Amino acid sequence: MNYDSPELQHRLAAEYVLGSLQGPARRRFEKLLAANDGLQCKVRAWELRLAPWAAAVKPVAVPRHVWARIQYQLFLEPSRAREQLPEPSRFWNWWAWGSTALAAAFALVLVLRPAAELPPPLPVSLSHDLAVLSTDKAEAVWIVRSDGAELEFSGLSAVSVPAGRDLELWAIPVQGAPRSLGVVKLQGDRQARVALTAELKARMADGVALAISLEPAGGSTTGAPTGPVLYSGKLQG
Repeated sequence: MNYDSPELQHRLAAEYVLGSLQGPARRRFEKLLAANDGLQCKVRAWELRLAPWAAAVKPVAVPRHVWARIQYQLFLEPSRAREQLPEPSRFWNWWAWGSTALAAAFALVLVLRPAAELPPPLPVSLSHDLAVLSTDKAEAVWIVRSDGAELEFSGLSAVSVPAGRDLELWAIPVQGAPRSLGVVKLQGDRQARVALTAELKARMADGVALAISLEPAGGSTTGAPTGPVLYSGKLQG
């Protein structure tokens, strides 16, 4: 298998974060991950992308008979569990077949962290993903999100800008020249924000991709990119 393929790396990183990469395949991936910075960036990209979904899931109380089944199957409290077992049902036949791993995870949470000690839910961001900007070597560097009022840039690795230079953001339309969305000022080395004015939204309206070029301080004076394009990526949705 060609693990140098960017497409394969993104797919494996996504499956790893989701937990669907199991067994020997997961162990092989973890060995590669330990020594591959690019792969680590892709895993962090998927973690950032999927984290809001996890925070948005509302807690649901587990029925008492489900806990009893879990205890019974794991032999935690067999005598007590048997007393609480309801009559078998078609639902339980499905549950027992498809959720052994989930039951084990629930039981572990119950033993190690009682419900009273669970932390408060994380705040859910209202932003949605717009693009992942990568280098010309398909190394993901920026995740771009928007809440409608601004563009939020989250760096997957540290980004530095040479003295006397600036990063400039461009919307790439289906046809025609790139349209400047302004200079991107870093906040630290992994964060940046660009306010979305009505004019910038209009420039992005028919865009199919975003790109960031390296320009003189203050941005390009020609209305077009003059320096190298460092990062680019397709707009999603």
